[in-house]
Amino acid sequence: MKRFLLSVAALALTSSCVSTGPVTESDIQAGSDARLFADYLVGSYANYIDDAESRSTYYSRAFALDETNTDLGRRAVTSAITAGDVDLSRVLARNILSSNPNEPMSRAVLGAKAFAQGQYDKANEYFELDTNDLSVKILMDIMRGWSLSAQGNSEAAAKVHDSLGGGPYFQVLALAMQTNMAGPQGDIEKAMESYDLAAAAGVAPTEIALSRARLLSQAAQNDKALELLKKFNTDNGNFDSGPIRHYIDVLEAGGSITETLTPQQEAAWALTEAAYGFFLRNRAVDVAEVYLRQARILDPDSGKIKYFLAALLEETEREQEALSLYQSIDDNNNYVVAARLAESNVYFDLDQDGKAMAVLEETNAKYPSFTTRESLGRARLIRENYKEALPIYIALVDSMTEEEIKANTQPLYFRGISYEREKQWDKAVADFKKVLEIDPDNADALNYLGYTWVDRGENLTEAFNMIEKAIELEPRSGAIVDSLGWAHYKLGQYSEARVNLEKAVELTPNSATIIDHLGDVYWKLGRFREAGYQWERALEYDPTEEERKNIEAKLKDGLKAAHSK
Repeated sequence: MKRFLLSVAALALTSSCVSTGPVTESDIQAGSDARLFADYLVGSYANYIDDAESRSTYYSRAFALDETNTDLGRRAVTSAITAGDVDLSRVLARNILSSNPNEPMSRAVLGAKAFAQGQYDKANEYFELDTNDLSVKILMDIMRGWSLSAQGNSEAAAKVHDSLGGGPYFQVLALAMQTNMAGPQGDIEKAMESYDLAAAAGVAPTEIALSRARLLSQAAQNDKALELLKKFNTDNGNFDSGPIRHYIDVLEAGGSITETLTPQQEAAWALTEAAYGFFLRNRAVDVAEVYLRQARILDPDSGKIKYFLAALLEETEREQEALSLYQSIDDNNNYVVAARLAESNVYFDLDQDGKAMAVLEETNAKYPSFTTRESLGRARLIRENYKEALPIYIALVDSMTEEEIKANTQPLYFRGISYEREKQWDKAVADFKKVLEIDPDNADALNYLGYTWVDRGENLTEAFNMIEKAIELEPRSGAIVDSLGWAHYKLGQYSEARVNLEKAVELTPNSATIIDHLGDVYWKLGRFREAGYQWERALEYDPTEEERKNIEAKLKDGLKAAHSK
């Protein structure tokens, strides 16, 4: 659809310049100007709607008609980068530099190519340009420092990284890079202090932990490396896949971490961390993408770079590109599990649930872990396949220690939901109560148990108290406000129910369940036409099969026809 709109826009712009008279030299010039304007305008529109491929195509066409226009050329180069067209970005960069040798983005693009190929003198010639374009200056200086380091000029490299602009974040990133440069030959204690500063500033936490472990292991301090990684793992959610887990497994098996990074790989991780740790946090999405694209040139096999770039593409609604990148992460990569889970999420977002479930099933079969089993269980839960979700959550909870359950009550909560939906009510209540014993302010558990008690007509006073507490904790939750409205409805307090259910619909306007409930209370209040309207609306928002049957019955014969209320 985007390309169709762009084609129509381009046709409208160019057709307005068609002449039926004799062609003159001025007509030719006017036609060229019109095409330039048309291509530029369509490129700008493509930029507005985030169509990376069309943006690159039309800006490149416009630049081809005016190759002395540096600003237009810069747009074309940047667009080619974000469209993933490496070759085009380099051709455009060369064309720009032929008329403006100091255009910074073009120098960065060609310098990255030279650096990736180990042509350090050539790369440094491109990178040594001084520019007021801070984001490109940082991009080039990160690569320039590592290029100088590759030549053995660590003093010059340190000076370049010391001069990184951009504020405190980049100062700490520079310190971490210099520590990495020193490696096991440097002062271990001083290195750990530098890493402490980086960790305290929140700069590249995972990479800093990996760098620490590499340094300690290569200094024959495997016990300290393992202790450090285990603490990091515990503090950050107990990863059961990924690079941290891989290093732990190596060390626990009695091995050492022998991995060393090339200067290109070191620069690539710094660019990746800057992209996510700074530019994306400051909503500079295009800059972040440029950094990640250049990082991929330096380290094309990096699973982390592919994963982060794919996540950015997914966020900017370029799902097919994201899928391709996730799928390009091979089975031996430390990011394979994260990539496969992300791939399944994209399929869910595209309403291709069959493909999503197939990916989850295959991932859990090939890389069984708590994370893959939990992801599969949650997917089944969301798809209302409670019968198959229940054994997964039973196994998950049974595999957890009491301490692990206290740290993460979600599997217990989801097991309770599965028990309730499979009509094993006593077991469900026990799970919800245990969740609340551990976490009395768990709004979801308060709401779920309270709502279900109300729906069953049990423990109504306690149920009301639970729901009201849940609302205090989450006042903007339409689902919880709906529970309070439904509680009033079950007690025959229809006026109070109406107030809360109308508010719930305002908070969550696309919930079939809440809209259906509002229709029911309108019917009880004698507002039959409004009840019918709400039931018809509820059918538009993907109700469950049981809800659909009830709603269709009510639309035919009124509220008395419903069989689930």
